[in-house]
Amino acid sequence: MRLTTALSAFWLKEFSRQRRRTATRGATGSCSGVERLEVRALMSATANLVAYRPVTQHFNYSAFPISETDEVSATRGAGIRFNGDDDNRNGVHDYLDTTPATSADNDLVRVDAMGTGSTFAVTWNGPLTVWTSADKASSVPQNGSVNPGQSLWVEYVSSTHTTGTTTQLQLTASDGLSSASDSVVFHSFQSIAIAIGGNTQDPAKFGDPNLGIYTMAGKLYGTGYDVHMFAHGQVQSTGKGAAFDEVVSAVLNRNVDNVAIYGYSWGGGATYELSAGLNAYKSLAPAGYKLQYTAYIDAIRHNSISAETRKPVGTAYHDNFFQRKDFLLKGNTVSKANNINVTKTTWGKNLAHTSIDDNLTLQGILLKNLTDRLMV
Repeated sequence: MRLTTALSAFWLKEFSRQRRRTATRGATGSCSGVERLEVRALMSATANLVAYRPVTQHFNYSAFPISETDEVSATRGAGIRFNGDDDNRNGVHDYLDTTPATSADNDLVRVDAMGTGSTFAVTWNGPLTVWTSADKASSVPQNGSVNPGQSLWVEYVSSTHTTGTTTQLQLTASDGLSSASDSVVFHSFQSIAIAIGGNTQDPAKFGDPNLGIYTMAGKLYGTGYDVHMFAHGQVQSTGKGAAFDEVVSAVLNRNVDNVAIYGYSWGGGATYELSAGLNAYKSLAPAGYKLQYTAYIDAIRHNSISAETRKPVGTAYHDNFFQRKDFLLKGNTVSKANNINVTKTTWGKNLAHTSIDDNLTLQGILLKNLTDRLMV
């Protein structure tokens, strides 16, 4: 019995060794069934669309890829402007132009097609056109082939806004044995937000932690809003200027109805001037213009040292944050506004004019009140 047991154990050990050798040979080039299944698993097709926030001055859109979770959201997904303006000034709305633009069109949104496989194709639902470049040199047909790693540029070509998650771009990858797909949901912008800095604050320095007025703009941008940053000098006493032109174009050419404006220090004074100029522009109201939200942060009358206490013209809701600690520059109460004297709060009692817009509690209140009143 002992001899039989020993022989059995030896035979089982040798059989196990042979199995391991066979598996090793299969991993290095044999045609065993086990090896073929492993190769198929390793070669399974994958698809991944990476969308970005819109091309907007002073933001590096490539630093704002949309997360996997947000890219299927109807509000936090890929925001896109209706391309109804006329950037090249040829008398034709850009979305109707059939010839390549002379430069990149900033109303197109970049989406990268990533994945593994032997074939890749894109399809979409809704009023989209897909291009191979931002200057619209060549279009991609429905179910057209693309290359892995290729950047696509998506254009929104209808004055009618999206609803829900109906407008999507989809990438399908295949390796002949398996297929995979990924989608990005687009929402057309129905609103615009304007952030106006104080004296010496330059939107080109976005990212500086001491420029809280623009830090808030970045938070809005990253969560799907169409937000634009300006220096106070880009608003004239009449309200005209670059900020005015951006809002007017949005309302008249991109079917935007809802507007928010907020400003710090002289940017607060410029907020009042911009609101007055927009209110006086007779073409806006028939087009649906509504000033849904405004805010002052220690507002000072533009090009003066006095507090800005005039409520923005036509605003549906106004937040007025101010401090009374400084001797010279300090805001004050605005009639019929939500007045927040931070000097009387536990979180803001030590804030001065130069630090008030950097306070995280203030920023949180402003952003919540703005987003509660402004759809994307």
